[in-house]
Parts: sequence; structure tokens; C-alpha cells
Amino acid sequence: MGDSRIRRSRGGPSRSRGTGAWILSVAGAALLLGAGVAWPATFRVDQGRTRLAVHVLRDGLGSLLAHDHVVEATEVTGSVDYDPARPEASAIVIEARTATLRVDEPAARRRLGVDGDLSDSQRADVTKAMRAPDQLDVERHPTIRFASSRVVGEGEGHVRVTGQLTLRGVTRELTFPATVSLESGGVRARATLTFLQSAFGYRPYSALLGAIRNKDEVTLHVDLVGTL
Repeated sequence: MGDSRIRRSRGGPSRSRGTGAWILSVAGAALLLGAGVAWPATFRVDQGRTRLAVHVLRDGLGSLLAHDHVVEATEVTGSVDYDPARPEASAIVIEARTATLRVDEPAARRRLGVDGDLSDSQRADVTKAMRAPDQLDVERHPTIRFASSRVVGEGEGHVRVTGQLTLRGVTRELTFPATVSLESGGVRARATLTFLQSAFGYRPYSALLGAIRNKDEVTLHVDLVGTL
């Protein structure tokens, strides 16, 4: 019994399943994008449909007087190279301009399930603090950039992405799971990942001697749409 299982796992049937999956993936891609697409295809990031949002949690003894925050990128550029049959041939490069980050837009807060809205004056204060030299230092660091270095397929539209995130002039390697799907005219990738602000050379915002502050760990929600 043991030998027969090994032969089945290494022999013709598994290759047939692999070949069948490859044919189905290519056939599906042809139906969605057209038979003339050469793989791997390069997709341009669709700025109007792409969502990059960071969820920042409040902390400290005075946290009940503070708010969680949602920071969303509004000016995003980049590209996605993707082959549905060979996900390891994929590559992602994406940039967001720090000067156009929006803080606590009501629609963005609702999308992430964050309760409550901030007034215009509160949002202006948070934006000013976020752009300051001791935080994102927007004047000196106008872009946030991610470039993948490795993509590993994990089956059924799931991949594991490793790459370099550059924030505030500091670059760190991140690895995270993502899902990828082909849609009419393009590709869509979704991921949720966390990182520490302090890893990029700045301390989380704090006030009142630390009684009100943001948590160091933040969560980045990615809904990336690319079109041909």
C-alpha cells in the first residue's frame, strides 16, 4: 500500500492533474482577457479602483479619549506582472505619494469597520501630525514603495509574497500571503499584513506624556486592481 501511494503521487496521474490545472488556468485567462495576451502579462495599477489603507489603533491610559485611525493612499502607481500558470514568474511594484494620503475619510473608516467619524478639524489635526518630521516626514520622503523579490504559488489563487517596503527612507523585507484572481480586463490581488512603525525609524504618535498614543503595530489592507 505504501509503495502504491508513492507511485501515484509521483507518477502520471499527478502530472495529468497539473497539466489539467495549467490548461484550465490558461483557458480561463483567455476567456477573461482575450486569447492574444502573452504571459506573463503586465498590468498597470488602476488608481481609481485600488485601495491601500492602514488601520492604526489607539493605545495608552487615555485611549478612551482618542480614536483609531484609517490612512488611505489616493495617488497610487505601479505594475503587476502575472502568469496564472506560473505565479512564481509574477512581480509587483507599487508606489504611493505621501502628500496625498487621506486620514479618516468616513467611507474609508466604514470599509474597515471602524466606528465613529472625526470632525473636519480633528482630521486636519491628525493629518498635520502624520505629515510632521517626527512621523512620515512627507517633505523629505514623498513616496512609499513596495517591490516584490519573490512570489510563491500556494494553489487555488493563493500566493506568498516577499518584498521590500520602503517607508520614510528605510527599507525592510516583508513576507505575507495574498490572493490573486483574474477579472474581466485585469487582475486583482488582496492581502492583509502588519508591520511596526518603529521598524522604519520613527516612534508612533503620542501626546500628553504618552497617555494618548498610537500602537506601534499597524495593519495594511491591500485591494490592488491592475488593468492591461
